[in-house]
Amino acid sequence: MVLIAILITAIPLTTENVVFNKKLKMISKLPSLELNRIHAYQANPKLPIKADSNSSLRILHFGDSHIQAGFLTGEVRRLLANFLNDSLVSVGYAFPYNIAGTNSPVDYSFSVTGSWAFSKIVGSDTDISAGLSGMVMETYDNNTSISISTKNAKRGDKLFDEVTFFVNVGEIEVNVDCAGGTIVNQSKYHVTITLTNAVSELSVSFNCNNQNQKPLRVSGLLLVNSLSKLIYSSAGLNGADVKSYLKAGEFENQLKLIDPHIVIVSLGTNDAYHPLFDSADFSNNLAILIDKIELALPNATVLLTIPGDHLVSKTSPNLKLLQVKDAIFDLAIKKSCCVWDFHSIMGGEGSIRLWNSIGLTAPDYLHFNAKGYQLQGELLFEALTLNDALLNNSYSN
Repeated sequence: MVLIAILITAIPLTTENVVFNKKLKMISKLPSLELNRIHAYQANPKLPIKADSNSSLRILHFGDSHIQAGFLTGEVRRLLANFLNDSLVSVGYAFPYNIAGTNSPVDYSFSVTGSWAFSKIVGSDTDISAGLSGMVMETYDNNTSISISTKNAKRGDKLFDEVTFFVNVGEIEVNVDCAGGTIVNQSKYHVTITLTNAVSELSVSFNCNNQNQKPLRVSGLLLVNSLSKLIYSSAGLNGADVKSYLKAGEFENQLKLIDPHIVIVSLGTNDAYHPLFDSADFSNNLAILIDKIELALPNATVLLTIPGDHLVSKTSPNLKLLQVKDAIFDLAIKKSCCVWDFHSIMGGEGSIRLWNSIGLTAPDYLHFNAKGYQLQGELLFEALTLNDALLNNSYSN
C-alpha cells in the first residue's frame, strides 16, 4: 500500500506572520531548528492554520508534565491568538490542579468549599472517572462550591461567558446554582451554564442529595468566550504515559463535548523513561488511544508529537526515545495522523546538553525551564501556521 505524506515545513525567517524571538532562539547554536516541520499522513489535514479564516478554531493539546504546567501550551495559545487577531481567546479546558496540590497553568486558579478527594490515572490499577487531565475530584458533602478565576495581571484576564462542568449530574440528585447563569445543556456527565455577561471570576454551588451514597465527581471544566476565534484547550498530568490515559473513563465523552478540529498528543517521555519499556506494548497502547480519538472525533486532525531529547538520571541519553519515535511514525502512517518531530528539531540524541548549556532546561535534563518551553511553543506555533513549503513524499508499507 502506498501512502502519500504531505510535509508541512516551517523554515525560520520566511514569513512576516511568524513571531520570532531571535535572542532566545540563538539559531547559530541550535542548527536543527530548520527541521521544524509537520509530517502529514492525512489526505486533507486541517493544517496549516490560516490567519484569514472566518470560522472559530478549536484545538485540544493533552499529554504529560510537559503539558500540565501550561508554559508550552500557553505560548502556543498566545501566538495563535495574535496570529488570528483574537483578543478574546478562550482558556478552554481547565482542572483544579492547585486544589489537588500540584502545579497549575497560570491562566486560572480555583478555590472550593467542602472536603474533596482526588484520584489520578497514574498508578491506578483500574479505570477511574477521569478525563483529559487524568484526574478526578469527588466529595460526599451535600453542599459544596467551586470557584474559578482567570484574572492575570501580567497576561490579562481571559473572560468567559460559558462554562461546562464535567460532572456526574446524571448519577446523583444535585441542584447546580450559579448567580447570573442559566443552565442550557445537560447530560449524564456534564452541565453547561451560559452567563449574562463575560466574567473572569465565577462561583458555582452544588447542593446534593447523597442518599444513594454516590459522590459528586468533577473531572474538569470548559471555559469559553462565545466571541472567541480560538479555543485552545490544554490538559496534562505529571508522570502520565500512554497506557495510563487508557484508564481515563471520561476521556471520549470529553473529546466529543469539546469537539476540537485538531488534537495534539504529547506523550511518550514517561513511556521511554520506564526501565521496563517495551516498544510493542507502547505501539499497541498508542494504537488504542488513537482509535479512541478517531472514533470520538472522526473529522479531526490528530497530531502526534515526538518527545524531546533527555538524559536518564542526568547522565546518559535515553536510547529508547528512538524506539518511541519509530513507533509514532509507524502508527501515524497506518492511522493517517500527523507528526511533529521535536526530537529531531532539538538536535537529536544528546541535544539536551546543548539546550542546557544555553539556559533552556531544568536541572534534571528532562524538562525545560520557562524559556525553554517558550521556545518550544514558538516552534510548534510556526509548524502549525507556516505553509511556505509543501512537499509530497511517497511511503510504501
